[in-house]
Amino acid sequence: MQGDLERGLAPGGVLLLVLSAVSPVLSVFVGGSAVLHLAGTGAALAFLLGGVLAAVLALLYAELGARHAGAGGVYPGLSALLGPGVAHAYMFMTLITAMPLIAFSALGLSAYFEFLVPGLPALPVAPAGLVLAAAVAMLNIRTSAFVTGLFLGVELLALAILVGVAATAPAVPLASLLAPATADRAGFGLAVLGGLFWCGGAVYALYFVEEMAGGRDALGPVVVRAGGLSAITIATPMLVLVPALAAAPDLLAAPAPIAALLDRRASPAVAQAVSAGVIAAVFNAMVATIMAFSRMVYGMGRDGVLPGTIGALARRVSQRTRAPWGGTLLVTIAAAAAIGLGERWLLILTSGNVADYLLIALALIVARRHRRPAPWLAPAHPALPLLGLAVTLWAVHSFWTDTATGRPSLLIMAGVFVAAWAWWHARRLAQRSLA
Repeated sequence: MQGDLERGLAPGGVLLLVLSAVSPVLSVFVGGSAVLHLAGTGAALAFLLGGVLAAVLALLYAELGARHAGAGGVYPGLSALLGPGVAHAYMFMTLITAMPLIAFSALGLSAYFEFLVPGLPALPVAPAGLVLAAAVAMLNIRTSAFVTGLFLGVELLALAILVGVAATAPAVPLASLLAPATADRAGFGLAVLGGLFWCGGAVYALYFVEEMAGGRDALGPVVVRAGGLSAITIATPMLVLVPALAAAPDLLAAPAPIAALLDRRASPAVAQAVSAGVIAAVFNAMVATIMAFSRMVYGMGRDGVLPGTIGALARRVSQRTRAPWGGTLLVTIAAAAAIGLGERWLLILTSGNVADYLLIALALIVARRHRRPAPWLAPAHPALPLLGLAVTLWAVHSFWTDTATGRPSLLIMAGVFVAAWAWWHARRLAQRSLA
């Protein structure tokens, strides 16, 4: 369903927004360090496999988006193919994940500012960063895409400097790190899933389809390109960084191995320049993710999912910029509130949403079974949906064995999904009884 958002953003602008949301520098610095802690030098293979999976599974998002496009992202397709109750539950589970994710980025922004300006308190910086990111997100979408493109350029320059430092450092042969036997089996499954998570991001393209030139007819190829670009931009630097880290094993045990490599091998000026690039990356990711999820909230308000005053606010669109300022405001307030949860709860809430591939795979199986037409179809059906189901089962098993974070996160996400599904059905029964 088309709404009041501005139309006409070029597919290239959507790709800029997707890459900004994925944030290659943030994915390498934060995600890369996390995967290194899980798998050691096996992180090279984990990112290679995770990147391939992310690019391949992006084809599922491409077909679902092409079938049922809307500012709600995955929600319109799930609603049409699996029913509004399932879509309703998925949306609220996604929001429970998205708001802490933005809050996590805001805290990361304050941490890197403190590195540049020692003693700078985190509390004012994180909310201030959120407010500034929201202000950019409320601009005309072409202006916002231009601004995020500029920040993305700074980010990619910082990533190129980092890769250059690693490429000129002593390193072990990459081929010796890509054998499965080199991976730490205890954490390797979670590491590959981490590589998949950090290399993924094609779904962000779906949120901007109503504002993209060509709409749903052009969406499929854009999502495929977004999936490939995200995977290549993030996995490739890791294939250079891990061999350099493997040549200095003491760095692998550092709290932030990649930052430690930079401190050891680069001059202070280069390290400062890359740190500035990281700040640009974190801020850029905040802008792009606020833009994406504000459109999801707008879609929920427009379709009557959000009740009362909140729903009315979610539907508000700026007459001047055609940006969903109501959804942006709601997302920003919720993310600011999530900052107070603390790092452990933010990690729990952002790590256990494993339902995407399961629900998308089931939706596409239903669509193909009923021979519903679409402007773009993923190849190798039903192999790709079955791969999505297998990845979901693997993720559930891996997270369940992680009793500290993964298992609580799975239980919370499952509880949110069931509660939201039950709420939708309760509202439906109440409406029927009044009719």
